[in-house]
Amino acid sequence: MKNYNVTKINELLVNAKTALVVVPQLGIDQLSAALALSLSLKKNNIETKVFCPTKPDANYSKLSGLELLVDSYNQNDLVITLDYPLDQIEKVNYNQDNGKLNLIVETKQGSPKVAENQINIVHQSGVADINFLLGEETLLGANSNMVNSGTWVQISPSNNIKSWAKASLVDQDAPFCEIFTFLLPLLNLELDSNSAKNLLIGLRVSTQSFSINVSPETFEAGAICLRATQPVDLSNGSQPLQPNQLNQLNQPNPNPVPSA
Repeated sequence: MKNYNVTKINELLVNAKTALVVVPQLGIDQLSAALALSLSLKKNNIETKVFCPTKPDANYSKLSGLELLVDSYNQNDLVITLDYPLDQIEKVNYNQDNGKLNLIVETKQGSPKVAENQINIVHQSGVADINFLLGEETLLGANSNMVNSGTWVQISPSNNIKSWAKASLVDQDAPFCEIFTFLLPLLNLELDSNSAKNLLIGLRVSTQSFSINVSPETFEAGAICLRATQPVDLSNGSQPLQPNQLNQLNQPNPNPVPSA
């Protein structure tokens, strides 16, 4: 089992509320890994989007989390966030007044007034608290400069550390889905059935059903994902694996049983 050094990534994640996962080049391995990461982040209450400039076709339809995928990115978008209960908002509308745009938030009758300190204006919607890039930013073309702002984590099978990356993880011997099978638990993120299914699909395709470019760790990753996709039988008291439990599986027993 691979044990990456993720201290810096965990430091960047600890206070993150929003995340962006970027896939510069569409491929089943990259997109499967990106969606697995995004689903795990969302389960950890981190709002997450996956950006890929190329729209996936029907060949990707079995992947979970495709609703998180966007194919456009604009750092100049204006986002207005209200720290106000959604169930107290009746509707949101807009109108024009002498060439000026008015956004109208209509609250329900009897609801408290929206206070100024509940309004947050963000001028760059593309800048999340933490950004993950899977591969080479140069493949993003016109969007390659997106790495020049924000906090970025580089995940790559190529040993080409980027100066813009606050943290980097390079594994030249593994496809992305193998990397993320071991990485998610190290980041205290749950490897649930949907994330595991995505990773297993990516592993199967990138290795041609585990026939090429494989190592013992590749098969181990496949077994971990396959196990995570199986229904949990609680009748015998078993529980699903929690984050970090995968790491403990390969730790030596502190109290080994003496041999006869």
